Amino acid sequence: MLKADDKLIQIECHNAEVPSTCIQCLQSDQHSQNADRVGIATIIVSCLKNQAQSLAANMSHLASGAKDKEMKNRFEECSQGFCSAMKELSSAIIRLKKAKYDDAERSVNKALNCYGLNCQSIIQSYKHSPKHVVYSMRIYEELSEAANRVIERL
Repeated sequence: MLKADDKLIQIECHNAEVPSTCIQCLQSDQHSQNADRVGIATIIVSCLKNQAQSLAANMSHLASGAKDKEMKNRFEECSQGFCSAMKELSSAIIRLKKAKYDDAERSVNKALNCYGLNCQSIIQSYKHSPKHVVYSMRIYEELSEAANRVIERL
């Protein structure tokens, strides 16, 4: 089985729309140098799950500070959505380890489509969205796409 080194990481991440986000995720994990292709996919999904956790907290914080009741409700929905996305991503990790790659890919897609994209439009419509939240949402989308590209090739 092929083990990850910088060359394998470059090959796997090259298929992502934003390879630099994929590479940065993998380089942040000490296990990536010894990972095989499934391990690489698992690490990317773990980065994605961490991003979802951060976004859930950010949305909760935005909700607590929102003066407009409608925006408060929308941010709370987003926070709950990212919490649900974390569960889907945990399922994706388990499915990767069980070699159920199609199911893992479906979980990643569900985590993006059901939760992430809905909140992106909410954040974009909010005038006072913190730049770090907008940036985190972009990274979440990029990591989702990277995870899917790697999983598709398993």
